[in-house]
Amino acid sequence: MGDEAAKIRSSFGGRGARGAGRWVALAVLAWCVAGCGAVYPELSAPLRPPPAGRDLSPPPPDDLLFLGFKQARIPTTTRDGRKWDKLGGSAPDPYAILFLNDKELFRTPVQSNTVSPTWPNQKKANYRIPSGGRLRVEVWDSNPVNNHPICVKKLMSLKEDAYQGEVSFDCASGAQVTLRVEPAHAKIGLGFYYELRTEDIFVSRVIAESPAGRAGIAKGDEVLEIQDKAVKSFEDGEAQSLVNANASMGVKLKLRKPTGDVKTVTVKNGPIYPVDSDGVAID
Repeated sequence: MGDEAAKIRSSFGGRGARGAGRWVALAVLAWCVAGCGAVYPELSAPLRPPPAGRDLSPPPPDDLLFLGFKQARIPTTTRDGRKWDKLGGSAPDPYAILFLNDKELFRTPVQSNTVSPTWPNQKKANYRIPSGGRLRVEVWDSNPVNNHPICVKKLMSLKEDAYQGEVSFDCASGAQVTLRVEPAHAKIGLGFYYELRTEDIFVSRVIAESPAGRAGIAKGDEVLEIQDKAVKSFEDGEAQSLVNANASMGVKLKLRKPTGDVKTVTVKNGPIYPVDSDGVAID
């Protein structure tokens, strides 16, 4: 990089700010050519919502729950009778946080000037809650200087509440908080992502609770064949076409593991239960 940069710099020497700007741009380009990793297009089969009212097989794991804050009801004043806010409206600006084993699992955005927040813009997702995990809910009033606590509550296991749809609890401040708790929500699909690398295809990501994950497909697997056709013979777009067209009936994949072992699997659309970190939006 040093030699390349020197050559570029010398070619613009003595040309003022315009020359310096060109040198910076070309230096960045030279660095990227020399050291940036290649970026490959990542593809996957489409995901769709599950059929309404139909039992899914397999069902979601017991330790995977769909969670979000449904609502809170907050007293109009603090426990000692003061207004929540000295500036602006008198109502609090609440936000809520759920902790698992003392680590933040997720939080809502602030909902301003209300004693009845529902946090409509919050992100709701599936989260893995292991047996014996310690859960804690906190609700705070957001303030410019110091945030004020509205509720701090330790919770028991949520597994029993999942089939009720929600759990409500009272706080020492007089507030009541309702947490949305349901069995993990699903999508229907294959559950793996793959990269096109010139003449090769590699699996780049796999959702653990998916047909691909259950079949043993893993990140780093090289796809040698799709539907008994060698990947190296594919035309542009053929891999995606074969995967998408056969997803409902079964996609046959011949894979080479990083160990060198070769494995053939067939996967078809089925329940996917993505966790928050999988980056799949669910309702």
